[in-house]
This record gives sequence, C-alpha cells and structure tokens, in this order.
Amino acid sequence: MKKTVFIIALSFFTTVTIAQKTANPTSAKGKKEKTEQKQLSTSSSMTPDFTMPAASPKVTTKQQFSTSAIELEYSRPSAKGRKIFGEMVPFGKPWRTGANAATKITFGEEVIFGGQKVEAGTYALYTIPNNESWIVILNTNYNSSGLNDIKPEDDVVKIEVRATSVSQPIETFTIELNDITSTRASLNIMWQHTKVSIPIHADNKERILSYLKRELNGANPPYRDAAFYFEEIGYELESALQYANRVLDSNPKAFWIHSLKARIYSKMGDRAQALRSAEMAAELTKGTGYEQEYAKKAEEYRR
Repeated sequence: MKKTVFIIALSFFTTVTIAQKTANPTSAKGKKEKTEQKQLSTSSSMTPDFTMPAASPKVTTKQQFSTSAIELEYSRPSAKGRKIFGEMVPFGKPWRTGANAATKITFGEEVIFGGQKVEAGTYALYTIPNNESWIVILNTNYNSSGLNDIKPEDDVVKIEVRATSVSQPIETFTIELNDITSTRASLNIMWQHTKVSIPIHADNKERILSYLKRELNGANPPYRDAAFYFEEIGYELESALQYANRVLDSNPKAFWIHSLKARIYSKMGDRAQALRSAEMAAELTKGTGYEQEYAKKAEEYRR
C-alpha cells in the first residue's frame, strides 16, 4: 500500500512539473529579450547627447579667484562679416552683452568691481557701448531674458571704462578673466576690434590670515600655504621662515621651498642667506627640467 501511494505521488509531481514547463514555453525567450533590452538600454545611455549647432553657443566658465571663484555664463555670437559696434550693436544703447539672454556673473565673495563694492552673489552684466568708452552695469535681475525687464533701480554697479582697440580681430564674442593674482583680476570683454577691461579686487588679507592662524593650531597645520602667503604679502617673515623650515623637515629636497626661503631672506635684507638658499635650490634641480630656471634665479642673487 505504501509503495502504491509513493508511486502515485511521484507521478503527480512529475505531471505538475511538465505542466509548468508546458504552460511557460517562452520563459527562455523572455529571459533572452530582457537581456537584449538591458544591453540596448546600456548602449543608449552611453550615447552622447545630441544638439544642433547653435548660432550663439552658450558657455559657462568658473575661474578660481582669491578665496573662492568667479563664474561667467553667457552666449557667444560671431561677427560673420558684419560690423559689430556702431552698427549691429548700436552706440549709446543698452546691450545684454552677448546673445539669447542676459549675461550672468557670479562672485563667490565680496569684491571691488571697477572701484565699487559688490556683495557675493549672481548678477546680470550688461553694457552701453560707445566709441571711446563703455558703461558697464551689474543688475540683480540675473534671470532676465534680455533687457525688457531689467530696471535701473536694481543696478548695483554702474561704471565707465575706456574702450581700446585690438590688433587682431576677434571673430567670436569673448568674456574672460585674466591678469589674475591672489587679490586682483581683470574682466575683459572683447569682440571684433574692441576690448574693455574692468579691474576686480578682493580685500582678502584679514580673511586669509584668520584662516591660516586657526589652521596652524589645528591637527594638520598648512605650513607650506602659510610660508608662501606670508612671504607674498611681507607679513611676519620670521614666522614665514619657520614654516618653510617645517616643510623642509619632512621634505629636505623640496627645492621650491629653498627658493621661497631665498625670497624671504631677500625681503628681510639678508642677501647672503638669500644667495645660499637660492644656490641650494639650484643644486637640487640639477639633472631635472628645472635646472636652467633655478640656476638663473641663483645668478640673480649674485648680482
């Protein structure tokens, strides 16, 4: 009896299994289709986004400056044989300083823009070109599509700068930041034969000193940054030497630090020590790509 029951049960299990396979004849095919779909999806995601060429392509640039950055967002029309200023862009009328929408400029910290204080933030940059000078304006309505909704009461800066000529024509409208130091930069607006420059200044000394003094007492003191900055602004040069020596304690072959010490000694009026540090830097660069550069620097201290 037990044997009969076992045989019946085994027969039932076999029948159910066969029935399940028969009821889903496309299971293998379904797995194959899913695999193909996954491969297609992966392939599609790897395809670069396609865009048609723009008449005035948009550009966003971010330039590190001072203790933060300056970001520009604008569109770049090209001259294409047209006379720009005085014709396509009329003299004496407001211009969005680009194409398609208002040009945006973002300051990561408070700056002096053309002699006027500007808080950190984003602004619309527009101009009024003239033959010999331009009016440059920063306005808080940076979401404007042009000039129709920009109101003079929202201007935060309005300055006049001289327009100069460039020898080589510039085909595509360009705004760029140049002549960058730790505290200063120039915003250059250029197109065809015209260039205007706006000076930008960051009053960052106290902010940087506060940061360095706090971090120098921390777990990972920035000796290198402190030494370079103190030398640059001529501040506490004895401390700058100490910080430079702390860097050399961990890396005695750091020729750039020996060169930094030469500049520190020079500012302190100790030309003998300056020469010794410069010669050490030159010695450490022998056989490298820096050899000639640092040999020349050492020679300057011998004069």
